[in-house]
Amino acid sequence: MIDRSEHVSGDCFSRRMRAARLILSLVLLEQSLLTLAQFFQFQQGGGGINLEDLMGGGGFGGGGFPGGGGGGYYQQELPGEKEDPDDDVDLYEVLGIEPEATDREVKSAYRKLSVQYHPDKNLGNDDAAAKFREVTEAYEVLSDKEKRVLYDHGGLSAVKKLGNGDQQQGMSPFDMFFGGGQQQGQGQRGRNMEIELPVTLEDLYVGNEKAATIKRRIVCRNCKNKQNTPRCRDCGACPKEKKMVQRRAGPGMIVQQEVQVESKEKCKREEKTLRATIEKGMPDNEEITFKYESEQKPGQIPGDVVLKLKTVQHAMFKRSRDTLNMKMTIPLRAALLGFETTFKHLDGHEVTVKRSGVTKPGLSLRIKGEGMPKHGTPSEFGDLVITFTVDFPKQIAPELVEGLGNLLPAFAASDVRISS
Repeated sequence: MIDRSEHVSGDCFSRRMRAARLILSLVLLEQSLLTLAQFFQFQQGGGGINLEDLMGGGGFGGGGFPGGGGGGYYQQELPGEKEDPDDDVDLYEVLGIEPEATDREVKSAYRKLSVQYHPDKNLGNDDAAAKFREVTEAYEVLSDKEKRVLYDHGGLSAVKKLGNGDQQQGMSPFDMFFGGGQQQGQGQRGRNMEIELPVTLEDLYVGNEKAATIKRRIVCRNCKNKQNTPRCRDCGACPKEKKMVQRRAGPGMIVQQEVQVESKEKCKREEKTLRATIEKGMPDNEEITFKYESEQKPGQIPGDVVLKLKTVQHAMFKRSRDTLNMKMTIPLRAALLGFETTFKHLDGHEVTVKRSGVTKPGLSLRIKGEGMPKHGTPSEFGDLVITFTVDFPKQIAPELVEGLGNLLPAFAASDVRISS
């Protein structure tokens, strides 16, 4: 006879064993995910895996595992990189110029200061020698287009990384320091701003300069202690920045996580006028790019402003690449006897059209060299194609019918043809 108490005891023991195996499996799964995250962190150069996204919440918080106080392994944020004190250096101030200074103004300021503080003119003057080095270093950055953009939006630390040879082969400095490849970077490059720019056929025929005004956010560089200066007076808070932080998720386990932090920089809105050169013969939808002129954000290379040409409909001409097409309506008399007429082209010069004999409705006349200039070789032109329409009279006076009957050749029923 089987003892019922022993049977019940065995069932309880079996259930406890299954529960223990389940808990052990969950713990091993957690360990595996953390190890996988650490593997990707080192294999991919710091990109890491965001465990909060992977697990649908804050790590193993909430339900948690036993012994974790509802949060599993603890997470401890590790200290990040120290700020570079050189990022507070204002290179524009060193040269005595504004951040909007042109390349010519940068060069002019450098020449003046380099002569003033040159060691040959200041023998034994350590202060002048130090100032000369500052001026030279500022010019080396601001006279280089790529370095200047890096400095404006990433500080001197970004320029130093470029100088220390941190750039990977086949990658631009912007890809390296602002989100390209496998580098963590300081942020991604900003989005391009695309704008349609209306242009006339006259603009595209003779060439022109068109202006487009944009409104954008800009970063106020080095305005921490200069709030009352004209360029810093209207500066306010910038949008929050994305930052990668390292967190300890367990014994020997370090993961990276992206967080939003308040920006230490100041920003403001401004209007800027961009002037685009419309070259002769540019095609419709041609793009004119203004590098790095889009919205700005701290620690981020701004995108480009792309102006896309959109041709306005013309009253007389239609364009097809280098060919111009137009329609010309002529009276019946001109269609039968011939004619000569002139009209003004897109640049004002006169074009003569001369026909002798009969001009049939729908006839196309091609005039060489009177089309659009060819982009890239504006001395060469396409053709002008004129399609004729005959303006028939709506009615004929009775006294003219007999005369026209005698003038025009007779026709038979076989001359009336039906075609598809």
